[in-house]
Amino acid sequence: MIRTAFLVAAISLAALPAFAQEVNEIEGLYTGSGEGDLTLDLTHIEDDRYSISINTVVPIQEEFMGCAGGIDGEVLLSKKGGNFFVENESYDPKDESPLNQRYCEIGIIFDGQGGVTLEERDGCLEYHGASCGFSGNLIHDGAAG
Repeated sequence: MIRTAFLVAAISLAALPAFAQEVNEIEGLYTGSGEGDLTLDLTHIEDDRYSISINTVVPIQEEFMGCAGGIDGEVLLSKKGGNFFVENESYDPKDESPLNQRYCEIGIIFDGQGGVTLEERDGCLEYHGASCGFSGNLIHDGAAG
């Protein structure tokens, strides 16, 4: 009888969810729109460091050419957001034109309710066409809508 009670208790405990793991609320896939359809994919690496991938697509329409682009790397994020920087491969320190930016910079702002705003700041044209960009509002795919 004691063995049966112990076995039932052990099985019941094994069936409970593991509470020791903290849920990372900002990790995951976000979708939305800006100048085109946007996706943001965040994968937690450790502490406040994440792998990031941002993609934009404007479909081809009769009167307009389409546009697409993407950028990825690593970023430091808090629950409020952060800034994503990627050094442009074509940057030339001797070229002083406004299109020659050393970094592509994108601001990331979380609203605390499953939404995120991306703000393309400077130097990202190298990563997408002229008809689209990385700015827009997105919702976490796991957010209740």
